[in-house]
Amino acid sequence: MNNTHTSLAGNSHLSSVIPASSVSALNPLSINQTSIKQQYPSRQSLSNRAKRLISTKSMNRQDWLKVRQQGIGSSDAAAACGLNPHQSMLELWMLKTGRMPSPVQQPTENSYSPLYWGQQLEPLIARYYQHKTGHKVRKVNAVLQHANPDKSFMLANLDYAVVGSDDVQLLECKSIGEWGVKHWKEGVPLYVLIQV
Repeated sequence: MNNTHTSLAGNSHLSSVIPASSVSALNPLSINQTSIKQQYPSRQSLSNRAKRLISTKSMNRQDWLKVRQQGIGSSDAAAACGLNPHQSMLELWMLKTGRMPSPVQQPTENSYSPLYWGQQLEPLIARYYQHKTGHKVRKVNAVLQHANPDKSFMLANLDYAVVGSDDVQLLECKSIGEWGVKHWKEGVPLYVLIQV
């Protein structure tokens, strides 16, 4: 288990490559890493768990937002559980039912926007992770959907897949600013762990 890493790096946490054995100390739920490894199948069988709902390679932002509207994505999961400090369950419901415009719809060309900087820094964080760990990563250009029809509302946009490792399978890149740093003082916040 010492080779397993959860990398959630931000502008003030670029060196946050956390050994999985430390994740339980950061997580109030005290996850038992050994039991998780035993409960979940290997990478080969995980490939059947999600299907590529639609390619995002040539998709424009408005079409991508329409696809996101159709389900609960991994970035929505903490809000759906009432654990996101930036969004309530009511706000999530209002967004998904079209009663409120999405803050994600704001233009990403605005260099004052956290979305803009998140998108600009993501490839840099991924390269840093590759350099620091030796794991290769690749961009996943698709919206993924849970393969089980009963869970088809579950969607995900992965930042990167980690190639050639059975222990680490995805990389979620986070860049945080001055307003978000308070949530990271004790390590990776629960609302981010839920997303992953």
